[in-house]
Amino acid sequence: MSKNTFSYCLLLLCVLWTLPALGSTSVTFPETWDVGQVFAAAISSHSTFEAPSIAWLERAVSLDVEPGREGHVAYALLGSHVRDVKPGLYPLEFSFTQDGERFVVKSTVRLKERKYSEEHLKVESKMVNPPKSETTRIQKEARLAAAARRTMTVKRLWTTPPERPVVGVVTSRYGFRRVYNGVPRNPHAGTDFRAPTGTPIKAPFAGKVVLTGFHYYSGGSVIIDSGNGVISLFFHMSEVSVKEGEEISKGQIVGKSGATGRVTGPHLHYALSLAGQYCDPEPLFSTSITQLLQNMKTTVIRGEERTP
Repeated sequence: MSKNTFSYCLLLLCVLWTLPALGSTSVTFPETWDVGQVFAAAISSHSTFEAPSIAWLERAVSLDVEPGREGHVAYALLGSHVRDVKPGLYPLEFSFTQDGERFVVKSTVRLKERKYSEEHLKVESKMVNPPKSETTRIQKEARLAAAARRTMTVKRLWTTPPERPVVGVVTSRYGFRRVYNGVPRNPHAGTDFRAPTGTPIKAPFAGKVVLTGFHYYSGGSVIIDSGNGVISLFFHMSEVSVKEGEEISKGQIVGKSGATGRVTGPHLHYALSLAGQYCDPEPLFSTSITQLLQNMKTTVIRGEERTP
């Protein structure tokens, strides 16, 4: 046997040693990730399984089982809101039923701090300190938006990478610390795109419209559920062209950009909520679920490791 052949066989042996056996079931997730950033997780098996879910940051995320990964797979997009979640170690729990038995797999993800910039904006004073006459309206709209973000459906309608909602450049990124008229406010929970009034807005994912309206702070608004806790939010629109309950396709026009609500000029504010956590949507426009899962930790739950 030549030296090159021997080296190849040794390498192949090392690879086979770490691969899950046929018929195994495994979970994949990151061991560490940045606060505010989207990450992927998955349950995969060569055999069928049912009722998969993931518990993350006090929310149960219902998943869909579909063909994939040489068998069956359930994908999830998760993350953490930079406003609410501090760096630290957080529990991540997978559960699923297979062969009549319920499995629960407990692990953790260490969230690391990420530095986000600060920006100072000038807006009408009533948008920083609204008149008391608007309090009831603002509170009602906040409840409606919060309920829409809590939507949790099983069927996965989202695919990656998502469609970019408009072609305009990003003018304000996720996580920016907003200072309105010298008054510090919460970090920016979405991404602002430059978009002159009347620019058509595309849906990044297929889904179902769960809320529309013209609100005090967010102006013309559309909220879309794409399954598994993946919720898209579009704000400051001049025109809304979809209705609540309507099923839409990826890339479909949902309205037109504008300058309604609390704004300094025409633009689109797009936000991505994952199981109730506002996350940075921008990196997702250039990646896929399979790319996100690369180089992540895989733990075999059922089935033995291959042996030489």
